Amino acid sequence: MIEPKQIIRSGRKTIALVVNSFGDLIVRAPHIVSNVEIMNFVTKKQGWIKKKAKSISIFDEEYTPITMATGDTLLFLGDNYSIEVSDVECVFIDGKIIFVPDSLGDPREMLVRWLKEQALTIINERVDRFSKLMGVFPSALKITDAKARWGSCGQNNNLNFAWRLIMCHISVIDYVVVHELSHIDFKNHNKQFWIRVKTTLPQYQEEQNWLNINKKLMQTI
Repeated sequence: MIEPKQIIRSGRKTIALVVNSFGDLIVRAPHIVSNVEIMNFVTKKQGWIKKKAKSISIFDEEYTPITMATGDTLLFLGDNYSIEVSDVECVFIDGKIIFVPDSLGDPREMLVRWLKEQALTIINERVDRFSKLMGVFPSALKITDAKARWGSCGQNNNLNFAWRLIMCHISVIDYVVVHELSHIDFKNHNKQFWIRVKTTLPQYQEEQNWLNINKKLMQTI
């Protein structure tokens, strides 16, 4: 049986289970619910918990840290590409291979610089598109090196996005963009916030779940 790693109590009305990117079970529960009730609920949900933990284990096996060795696999816009470090003049994609120069500096730094450039271009495009659609406009946009958060919205409506989002499918990028744009009007995750997100992206929970399961993707490079 998979038991809770942590129990977080709050003023919520129901019990919620979360299997994080490390495979740990986190329980969110109301203050009034006893430990016995929580464990009974966890016992009943073992099938779901084990399925989530297995999906995370499979991810860990499939996506290993990038070592910049030829043959390493990198996700780019949701698709797998092989990395080939060779005698080329710049980083570029040909078919399903990302070519990286081996004699113009540190190959990893060159690849990361290229990925940041791609992230800035594509995320700017998505923010522009959804800003017009939603009628909200950020004060500024910044691409960051964050490894813990895909995106954030500051009090001054400055939006920050992790460049590692470029590894995600465009639909996942869109969810993070809409999520942060929604924070311009709603600074917390209240009911109105989620209504705004769902109005713009009715199937947002699919992308949200993908990010929760695949958070360790941020650690691969």
